Amino acid sequence: MPRVAAHRKLSGYYQNWWLYLIAVGIFFALHNTTIPGFKPIAQDTLAVFGVAAFLWVTNALPIAITGIIVLLLLPLSGGVSSYATYAYFGNSSVFFVLGAFILASPIMRSGLSTRIAVQLMARFGNGPRSLFFSLFCLSTVLAFFVSEHAVAAMLFPIVLEVVQSTKVSADEKFGFAAFLSMGWGAIIGGTMTLLGGARAPLALGMLQSISGKYITFIGWTLGVAPIVLAMLVIAFITILYVSRGIKIDLSGAHKQLVEHNTGLGTWSKREVLTLLVLGITVVLWVSVGHRFGLDAIALFGVLLAFVSGVARWREVEHDVHWGIFLMYGSAIALGAALRDTGAAAAIVNHILNIGIHSGELIFIFLITTSFVLTELMSNAAAVAVLMPIGLALATHYHIDPRAIALGIATASGLTFLLPVSTPAMAVITSVDYV
Repeated sequence: MPRVAAHRKLSGYYQNWWLYLIAVGIFFALHNTTIPGFKPIAQDTLAVFGVAAFLWVTNALPIAITGIIVLLLLPLSGGVSSYATYAYFGNSSVFFVLGAFILASPIMRSGLSTRIAVQLMARFGNGPRSLFFSLFCLSTVLAFFVSEHAVAAMLFPIVLEVVQSTKVSADEKFGFAAFLSMGWGAIIGGTMTLLGGARAPLALGMLQSISGKYITFIGWTLGVAPIVLAMLVIAFITILYVSRGIKIDLSGAHKQLVEHNTGLGTWSKREVLTLLVLGITVVLWVSVGHRFGLDAIALFGVLLAFVSGVARWREVEHDVHWGIFLMYGSAIALGAALRDTGAAAAIVNHILNIGIHSGELIFIFLITTSFVLTELMSNAAAVAVLMPIGLALATHYHIDPRAIALGIATASGLTFLLPVSTPAMAVITSVDYV
């Protein structure tokens, strides 16, 4: 069976052979064709950027493998030396994400997140609308501290249990509204802090490496809060509209949740210590993150988790998506290379020749592009493609580069249409109720 599964996976990659040929064609076309305004070294880097953008947009390869291709091509193309490429890879944001992902493991493994979810729903989910509201708020708040796809995966079996206990059919609106409440809450909540997903730390890392600017942990949250709060209100009003007219008895579902909650027993030592470690880490991020660095505090939190015993390496090895760090490092390296070789400036000059003179229009263009791209590719990949160009445009149009980072990262996180856009959407669209 494992051999058959592996063969099918490889067959899937082989079926994309024509996309690989296009990627090769893009590289040689950009590498060998003389483009006005581009120095040879800038054109070398542009060729790598073209290949990366194409592979990220088409999802022809896993984003980690595309990251390896970027790290290989940057020095081979002649645009950037091997030393500079790997030095860019060591950006502090990579280690911040590493720490955040490791800390998420004991939150789920200890049962802390499940206990919070079940207790909240058992207490406030008595009627359909109150159930939707508790689900919506729960997934939103959890996504402040854990990546949105982890929240969706964690709450999915609980929501499915509740919906199935009501005996509703797949074509009724109750199940649809329940899963929308979970998914939309996680997606919007995940944009509120630097912990809710991959895109925000990546944007912050590229902001630091390319422009030298920095946004604190609390500064990021305050910057996106007005957008997040507005989107939360709009989304829940939409859910209420979708679920209008629902009349269903939730007594059976409520009883099942209460039994589930009782079955959890008293708080375990691991749950208490996990909550304590998370609380200490978040307080340090908010209070002294600008002084010691978000990455150092994240690694300190990881050390506390292992020393206290709440994190276990075998579980961490299984829970952390290690390939994302290859994508992170390669995207940051590529963005810095575009800046240092002059490729980003040359791209901006070509955009300026179109005749757009308004910084506001450029900002709207970047936000709109981010919205569109992130429905067709992973949101982290959308950030990797747009940030180098956006930051270069910020210089010419006198836009604060921090606004560019916040705008692109937030827009790329608000994905509500296609399963490919984010794992949270893939989770909720996998059931018959949606």
